[in-house]
Amino acid sequence: MTTNPSKIPSNIILSYRSLIGEKGWRRLHPDIQRRFSDNSVHSEVTYMGVMEVIYLSFFGKLLAQLCRIIGTPLALYSGKNIPMKVNVYHDEKLKGMTWDRFYFYPNRSMNRVKSTKCIRKNTGLIEVVGFGFGMYLKVYEQNSAIVFESTRFFWQIGSLKITIPPLLTPGKTTVKQQASDDGSFRFSLDVIHPIFKQVYYQTGIFRG
Repeated sequence: MTTNPSKIPSNIILSYRSLIGEKGWRRLHPDIQRRFSDNSVHSEVTYMGVMEVIYLSFFGKLLAQLCRIIGTPLALYSGKNIPMKVNVYHDEKLKGMTWDRFYFYPNRSMNRVKSTKCIRKNTGLIEVVGFGFGMYLKVYEQNSAIVFESTRFFWQIGSLKITIPPLLTPGKTTVKQQASDDGSFRFSLDVIHPIFKQVYYQTGIFRG
């Protein structure tokens, strides 16, 4: 497993490959390498799939509803075998890779969740939602999968970036994309709060 280097030399152009490190990058499944290569992060692709499990604890449900005021960064409801469409495209304004997710729950309005991963020279990888809220991420390889793990959350107001205390955040967020040789991949997300423990979990299979 390779984690982010503590300090990236100034002569290296930041990319997912440089953040993961060359040894970790080479261990990634070829499909993952392709999706996060310099060329692919500026292209558009649509993934279709089924989220087999979506779990929200009581606290997770409350948090998901409260977060609607900043752009709905979390799926709103629990469920099983929920059809999904995911559009991935480059956001020119944010200079990042936007993941635009559409959850089609039965007997409910479509639930849209959007966030953008951005690589910044001074901070490395961050993921932003609405109203200046976001999180710093470390990215690494694990058993040929790519893993994103939150290190801290922030709220940016203009040039001021305020770190949010862990207790006031959803919790440590871990996202994993594990590719299969048949062209599909498994997406998993797990959120663990310091007090409320697991508040959010989802996993499913996608193709695109």
